[in-house]
Amino acid sequence: MTTDWLTPDTRDLLVAGVKVTLALTVITSVLAFALALFICRLRLSAVAFWRGVAATYIELCRNIPALVWVIFFAYALPNAFDLDTRRMLFFRNGVMEFLRQETGVLIPYYLIGAVLGLTLNTSAYLVELLRAGIGTLKQEHLESARTLGATPNAAFQRLLMPHGIRAAAPGIMTRLVHNMKNTALASFVAVPEFFKAVQTSISRSFYAIELLVLASVVYWILTWGFAVLLRRVLPQPRSASWMVR
Repeated sequence: MTTDWLTPDTRDLLVAGVKVTLALTVITSVLAFALALFICRLRLSAVAFWRGVAATYIELCRNIPALVWVIFFAYALPNAFDLDTRRMLFFRNGVMEFLRQETGVLIPYYLIGAVLGLTLNTSAYLVELLRAGIGTLKQEHLESARTLGATPNAAFQRLLMPHGIRAAAPGIMTRLVHNMKNTALASFVAVPEFFKAVQTSISRSFYAIELLVLASVVYWILTWGFAVLLRRVLPQPRSASWMVR
């Protein structure tokens, strides 16, 4: 039996919002992880210039709030161009029209802006987690690989990166779950994700308490399910042979 506040229209709106939230989570998590691996490789480079580039990237993307990045890419960046160029690059072109038809989002560029902002912020944290995980590798293991003729890239891909991911898996999982919750920031740039759908439903029905409680439950279910998935996907560190009593 449907309650007065959870009408069919509201339910459809919320379900559509959940789908956008899940899509945002998957896209930004994959992009952030891939970008983090690349930046981590630069951070560990023997060339000082690349280490500096990576350090600058980390400081900027980690210390500027994710919401600022999202708003910058969605609203501020297009304003750097004149009106005609802005329309051509960001709003009225074949790519945006294709995304509009496929996703149903009225202004798909705002969705792209949200993806960029969340990806940059999350990737910066993942770089430091990976670097900390790599730092737990014993030096003699790396020296053995180099003795056997491994190049720096080969050592990173086959030794440092797998070890770093395994050692940092709990932290990586926590950060990616946090990224899922950060998708709610996309509501500030008119992306119809779940929290935006909740806000719209509240403005239409004024059932704020019921809808916010429902939103809390849905986010809990989503984050719990995502955490379970990440435990299966990420290689987990070996269990310690001791326990604190």
